[in-house]
Amino acid sequence: MIERTLYLFDAIDKTSVKAVIESIIKINKLDDDNDRKEKEYKRYPIDIMINSRGGNVYDGLALINVIDNSKTAIHTHVYGLAASMGLLIAVSGHRRFVGRLSTFMYHSVSNTIGGKLEHLRNRLDEVQRLQHIYDDYLLARTKLAMEQLVKVQEHKSDWFISPEQALAWGVADEIN
Repeated sequence: MIERTLYLFDAIDKTSVKAVIESIIKINKLDDDNDRKEKEYKRYPIDIMINSRGGNVYDGLALINVIDNSKTAIHTHVYGLAASMGLLIAVSGHRRFVGRLSTFMYHSVSNTIGGKLEHLRNRLDEVQRLQHIYDDYLLARTKLAMEQLVKVQEHKSDWFISPEQALAWGVADEIN
């Protein structure tokens, strides 16, 4: 039987998400093949264990695209920290679990920008586009309100969310 427990315990980048994406695709292909062969085939969920301080938005969104398109259910489990892109990946799960000693963290999208004026304008437009994608996805998958996110962005701060708050705001489905 193929391993269905995957780990995202590093910064979110091309290397860390590549292994998770490859495994999700492989498991879905296996489940699709078994669906065709066996009338009563049961897909078992894929579990992604998360303890990440976040990382690259593009790489995180690539993983979220794969999770969103997975026919096999994906359960996310936060054991430790799900910060920044780790938070968005955590809420992408079909079912979301959080350990009682874990923490979520939201902040606005960050980027290092340098160069000529036109380059700066272009990068600023792109960062704003990514912020909208991030916030829209988070709001669609939780009970959070835009006002909560704007308040954090205006104060340029990090917003730490406890497991109990995560449960109340629909960031997590269950504390375990």
